[in-house]
Amino acid sequence: IIVKDRIRKEIGDITKLSSDIQEHGLINPITVTPEYVLIAGERRLKACKSLGFMQIEVRVMSIRDYEHQLRLEISENENRKQFTFSESMAWAERLEQVEKLKARERMSEGGKGTQKLAEVDKKETAQIVADIAGFGNKETYRQAKYIANNAPLETISKLDAGEISIHRAYQETKKEQITAPTLPDP
Repeated sequence: IIVKDRIRKEIGDITKLSSDIQEHGLINPITVTPEYVLIAGERRLKACKSLGFMQIEVRVMSIRDYEHQLRLEISENENRKQFTFSESMAWAERLEQVEKLKARERMSEGGKGTQKLAEVDKKETAQIVADIAGFGNKETYRQAKYIANNAPLETISKLDAGEISIHRAYQETKKEQITAPTLPDP
């Protein structure tokens, strides 16, 4: 595969990508011309090389001319969409169920002292979910869960649109919860 002068110069850290490819395989093959000139997927290519892969699956795509190849490279890098807050929360909630099941399995294998193991697993589960779903740490994930369960739809919409941070939404939601009048039980 021939890598010619690319627009993206900063590849960034490919450690997570390499780990993902190691665990799941190359989900999206890189794209090359019939002459094996790279069109899209330089980070995936570098990750595969770092793993010692000697051969990978590619998608061969014919291009009309240099401008077409250039536009494909730009399109591949420019038109990615990150998950919204709501999408990340849906992913995290599903992942948390899987991780809880795995934690229960570890506890049943642990025998005695499972209470202490349960406390450790609860903390580990939150951090695992936070890492994988993109929240960074378990505290941010805890705040995100609080928001998802307590914030008004307007706040969720602002998060989905990227207009506010999780921290700010959390602070506003906490403040609203404190100042909201409590209704008497019927």
